[in-house]
Amino acid sequence: MGAPFSYDLILDFCYIAVLLLISITIRRYVPFFSKFRIPDAILAGLLGIVAGPSVLKIIPWNTDRLAAIVYHLMAIGFIALSLKKSEVKDKAKTAFSGGFFTIASYGIQGFLGLAITLILILTLYPSLFPNFGFLLPLGFAQGPGLAGGMGHTWQTLPLPQTLVFADKTMPAGSSTFPNGTSIGFSFSTLGFLWACFVGVPLMNFLMRRRARRGEPSPGLEGKPAAMLVEKERDFEGMSRSVDKASTQIMLVGVVYLGVYFMILGLTTLLTKAFPGNLAKNLNSLLWVLVFAFGALVGNLLTKLIDVLEDKGILLKDKTRSNYILNHIGGISVDFMIAASIAAIDLRVFADYVVPLLIVTTVGGVATIFYTWFFVSKVWPKTFVEHFLAFFGTQTGTVATGMGLLRGVDPEFRTSAASDLVYGSGIAVILGLPLLFMPAFLTEGYQMQKHNLYWITLAATAGYTLLILLAWFIFFKLSNRKRKT
Repeated sequence: MGAPFSYDLILDFCYIAVLLLISITIRRYVPFFSKFRIPDAILAGLLGIVAGPSVLKIIPWNTDRLAAIVYHLMAIGFIALSLKKSEVKDKAKTAFSGGFFTIASYGIQGFLGLAITLILILTLYPSLFPNFGFLLPLGFAQGPGLAGGMGHTWQTLPLPQTLVFADKTMPAGSSTFPNGTSIGFSFSTLGFLWACFVGVPLMNFLMRRRARRGEPSPGLEGKPAAMLVEKERDFEGMSRSVDKASTQIMLVGVVYLGVYFMILGLTTLLTKAFPGNLAKNLNSLLWVLVFAFGALVGNLLTKLIDVLEDKGILLKDKTRSNYILNHIGGISVDFMIAASIAAIDLRVFADYVVPLLIVTTVGGVATIFYTWFFVSKVWPKTFVEHFLAFFGTQTGTVATGMGLLRGVDPEFRTSAASDLVYGSGIAVILGLPLLFMPAFLTEGYQMQKHNLYWITLAATAGYTLLILLAWFIFFKLSNRKRKT
């Protein structure tokens, strides 16, 4: 007699937990991994690829199941972090510049990825799905949750008609983007590798250059600022009928349920307003953006709780715990990263290795240059700290950005950490128009309306230029106020 219930999902979590434990041990005792500061979650994911069906066949990974884990953990992580109460009364004024930079980065990476993909379609790969290029900002600037989620969405979308290309024919009803989930995770994994194997040498180079020039290191001197890090509190002895950790999980659950019904309502309205293929593409995109809606609803609930605490309806510091919410977010990120990398099928990776390497190499090099340029103009006094934080985030996740930052600013004394975190929150909302661009590319591919490719490319460039102009005006006005 077999097990009474399915163990598949639980076993996947257990496998990831074991791989994380092994990776922690390896990183502690193998100097190479300690030197390059490869995050445990990335190492665990790479071990998962080796142990998975593509290589040793020890762990029976299922890509779709891992994609579901990544999808939900990303949403949970964003919700948990959005529920935190602010411990900084005056959020760094430059946090808005952090938001503008993040959105501009999405746009630049999206434009480059799409432009290169269109060139590849016109030359070597006529049947290449145009959204392949948009996986650059989704995998690099956004991370595995969105890249894998979008890839999975396009993979499950059936073609409404037969498509004939110079190199192959795709029958009606077949997948719009075969193996899209694995390809999306491939982009995010290559981004993590850029963050580690390029980010760490850049950190060492910048620190040596700073020392050679005799420049101060604000992240390694002076009095630590109150920033984002909450000391562990002792909750023992508190009169509570429900554990405080349970309360935090309840809040996350309430937000997630609200987000589910919100998106369900929006997709129903879209289906009625835009009957046809476009509505299907927009609806699938909305479901992938559950993390953004989670952050939005989480912030709204946070504001409501703040108001209720100020009025004395709720007791201060009794509803939310930044310490526990930080850990919920951290656990979600660790398991999400490991699962996203383990989900990669090397057989699929081999089929797309040339366009993958072309797009990610150009994207990675470009990210170094534009990050260097913008940071040198906006944050010249803390160039090293801000450059590493933003480069790590725009190739990996906020976690990798914070990881690189800790190498030069271990106690978050500069504003780099707050600019990164609060800027990412601002970018989630203002960057939504860019996240809707792929829907038009999908429509163009499925219906063979190639003019939509170029319209989307132009729209991406236009929105990015608009953001840069708004940032320039904001920056000038901010500097004028400081002088007066």
